[in-house]
Amino acid sequence: MATDATKYTRLVFCLKLTLGFSAGLLFLVIFVFSYSKKVDPSFKVVTNDVRIGLKYQARNTHITGNTSDGGTFDFHAKALNPSHQNDRTVILSKPLGEISFDSEQRFNFSSDFASLNLDKKNIFFNGNLSLKNSWGTLIRTEELIGDFERKLFIGPKTISAETEFGYIASGKMEYHYNSDLGEEIFFTDGVEIEIFFD
Repeated sequence: MATDATKYTRLVFCLKLTLGFSAGLLFLVIFVFSYSKKVDPSFKVVTNDVRIGLKYQARNTHITGNTSDGGTFDFHAKALNPSHQNDRTVILSKPLGEISFDSEQRFNFSSDFASLNLDKKNIFFNGNLSLKNSWGTLIRTEELIGDFERKLFIGPKTISAETEFGYIASGKMEYHYNSDLGEEIFFTDGVEIEIFFD
C-alpha cells in the first residue's frame, strides 16, 4: 500500500504535467489559431488638434544667427520656448543682446519678452524694451517689431527717444535703416520734442 508521501508526489507530478499541457494548448490557441483581420490600408485619421513635432525648452541660452542679406542677432535669454501657434517661432524670456542690419549699425536691446519668427525674419519685443543704436540714441517702449529684411523697426505704441540733441516722445515710430542713405526715424501720433542746449 502506497504511503501518503508517495501519493503526494504522484499528485504533484500529475498537476505539473497537466499545467504544462494546458500552457502549451493555450499558447497554440492564442498564437496559432487566433483570428486575424487585415487592416484596410485606405483607413486614415485626420485631426486638427494633434501636432507631432520636436518640442524644446532651454534655460539661460545664448542665441546667434544671421540672415541672407547680412543681418545678425546675438543675444542671451533667461528662457527659450517654442511658440504654440507656429513651429518656426521662438519665444524668449528676458532677452538681452545685439541686433545688426549690417556691419555698420548695431542695436543693443533688453526687454521682458521677445518672439523671433524664423520664416518672416522678424523679432517682436514686448515689455520694457530698451533699444540703443551705435550713435547713442536710446529708445524706450512697450512693443517694437524689428524686420531684418526691410531693415526697419516699427513701434506701434508710445515711444520715447533720447538723442544727442534732445528728447522725443510720440504715439508711434518707424525707424528705417539703409546702408546707403543712413537712418531715418519717423515719429507720429502726437509728437513732443525737448531740445538740449549747451
